Amino acid sequence: MNPPALAGPVPVVDLSALALLLAPPAMLGEFAPAAPWRGIRRIPYTPPSSCAHWLPEAFAAAVAEQIKHTEAVGVLVSGGLDSLAVLVHGLQAAEGRRVIALTTNLVDDTGRGAAEVVRALLRDLDLRAELVVLDPARDRAEPVWSPVGPRLDALPEANAASAVRAADLGAGVLLSGDGADELLGIPRFATAAVARRRGLKAAGRYAADVASSGPGLPGELAALAARLLPRKARTRAYWAANWTAWADPVAPAVLAEPYRQLATDWGRRWVDARIAAHAEADRSWSEADAYDAVFPREAILPSGLLPEGSPFLTEHFLAAALALPVGDRYDPGLPTAYLRCKAQVVRLLPRHALGVLPRRKQYFTTALARQAVTGRTAPVCAEAGLIDRAALAVETDPAVLLVVAALEHWLVGALRHGAAIG
Repeated sequence: MNPPALAGPVPVVDLSALALLLAPPAMLGEFAPAAPWRGIRRIPYTPPSSCAHWLPEAFAAAVAEQIKHTEAVGVLVSGGLDSLAVLVHGLQAAEGRRVIALTTNLVDDTGRGAAEVVRALLRDLDLRAELVVLDPARDRAEPVWSPVGPRLDALPEANAASAVRAADLGAGVLLSGDGADELLGIPRFATAAVARRRGLKAAGRYAADVASSGPGLPGELAALAARLLPRKARTRAYWAANWTAWADPVAPAVLAEPYRQLATDWGRRWVDARIAAHAEADRSWSEADAYDAVFPREAILPSGLLPEGSPFLTEHFLAAALALPVGDRYDPGLPTAYLRCKAQVVRLLPRHALGVLPRRKQYFTTALARQAVTGRTAPVCAEAGLIDRAALAVETDPAVLLVVAALEHWLVGALRHGAAIG
């Protein structure tokens, strides 16, 4: 359904709704709180009920379902475990059909290119996929504008270029590993959960693995102590320990008034409602963190004309993953902290693959910072009164700049499609 068609002959953009994308919970959680059109209400996503299934079988079924109507399959691969799992299962489900692995050759923070990692994995695991390497500086395309709202991906032009190339090569669908980290990675504060499922020795190893990240060991100890608190106090303590920047969220200065205050007020109400929901559900700190990583879940908008999707986010696999006890996401027997904390993704891969899997997570902060520069100017947003030009000129936070760039691109598209800005 086309949302603007429901809003009358001249659909009007709701700037108040767009401003909420810069409220800290929505900006960092990468979800859209409201429909971007006046007179249109967004229907909240309802998570599926958890349903226990053997995870590898559920994943294989999800991949097979997504590719069953195409003669050639495109898979976005980055060199990480998540996209590798999609590629491996895609090749199995394709049963001789073409599988095209597309990688954008971003350079990670250690100076290693994604293409180098992907080539090594294809060679070492004997994966017979066609490899297409895209240059992030040269291979760029305009993402398809969607009336649903702004795109929330960090590299929209690079993703659009991958979609265009996949379509040109005859792919009928483009798959990714989106959602795996959030859905299957071990959450914070899981020492007690790991102890229950894996034993005290495993819990000690988990605590050591997470000691240098996030709240670290003090956070793990606080989570154990908080189990003695009343439910509401326990949940507020969780929020203060885990989401320090959101304890009293304030929208960034780039938002012009009255939109900055509106986004700040909404963010505070959202936080209060979230804390109340965790308390009502009586979630432990680790269960709350696992839930916050996945929900609100945002639909992935295609960046091109090709259908796109992630098998991790299909309803069937989502239901199976939600049934998995938190402690089962960790495996103390794997060789590195990265693999131990991604145990359920490792489980989706062949046993013989363990020796060649990446030993650490790749980070691409430099690449994201370069993309964020596109948000330095936003003339349409500024002219509409949504963005403060002076504040934008001195803004340095890549997260803020990426959202501003997305807002500007979307508003330009809305005007081209005959919308008015309210």
